Amino acid sequence: MKTRFLKTAAAVMAVVMCLGMTVFAAPSPSGSDFVVGGISNAVDADGNDVSGFLEVTELPDKYAEAAAQLRTAEGLQAAMGADYNENMIVLDIVEARVVGDASQVKFPVTITFQVNGVTASTRGTILHYTGSEWEKIPTTMGEGTMTGTFASLSPVAFVVDKTTLTGGTVSPKTSAQSAAAVALLGLLAATAACGMKKRSMER
Repeated sequence: MKTRFLKTAAAVMAVVMCLGMTVFAAPSPSGSDFVVGGISNAVDADGNDVSGFLEVTELPDKYAEAAAQLRTAEGLQAAMGADYNENMIVLDIVEARVVGDASQVKFPVTITFQVNGVTASTRGTILHYTGSEWEKIPTTMGEGTMTGTFASLSPVAFVVDKTTLTGGTVSPKTSAQSAAAVALLGLLAATAACGMKKRSMER
């Protein structure tokens, strides 16, 4: 019986090791792994810091159709034109807007967005929705930032070449804990199964 238990435990551990390899493998970057964290800096036409008058929010429902279209290969290709390639993905689409006293903000405004996963070497572009189409905004990439200048504010999308990203937001610590939990549950299940079989044979 002991030998049978050890064989069962070994089989469970083999499965757990395979699962662990899957958990620790670097995930393919996708839009869900990256988010726009907010605005780190904003300067208006007069050079004034207007960060306190701007905010980033979730995209309103009225723009859902335009956003959904952009997330398709055809929609993204139409928006990017000659700059499009098959490795491009939409990291996030949000609404940037003025809050408080709009008269305090003189356009055009240069905004630096906090974007998780990008670096100065990432190839990326900010798109701005005009109400009828997505326009490309000349974009400067930084360490965790994307910067562009806007003549007006409305939905903005963040597009990058996924082959130039540093990775997603998966936490190695969380992954390790998940693998350990799977291992423990697997061993407990094996122990319980062997115990039940032993009692059944004794009867």
